[in-house]
Amino acid sequence: MRWCGVLFAASLCLVASSVQADGIWSGPGWYVVATQDAAILWSGPYENQDECELQKPLDDDPPGFSYSCSYLDQAPDQESN
Repeated sequence: MRWCGVLFAASLCLVASSVQADGIWSGPGWYVVATQDAAILWSGPYENQDECELQKPLDDDPPGFSYSCSYLDQAPDQESN
């Protein structure tokens, strides 16, 4: 039973790594954020929200993902002080 859990987790990692996620923090701006089990920086930055909205993929592409635009003024892995 344990191996099933390990294999399942490994397959989730492979699926997550196979989807397009080219969003790398490169400064403040609007970013497309994909959400499945956790938030993933998808693409950006864009100069404004309208430009960001135009770049959002359709929800459920790939299945289980939803997308939103968020203004990020610091890298997602940094906590606010």
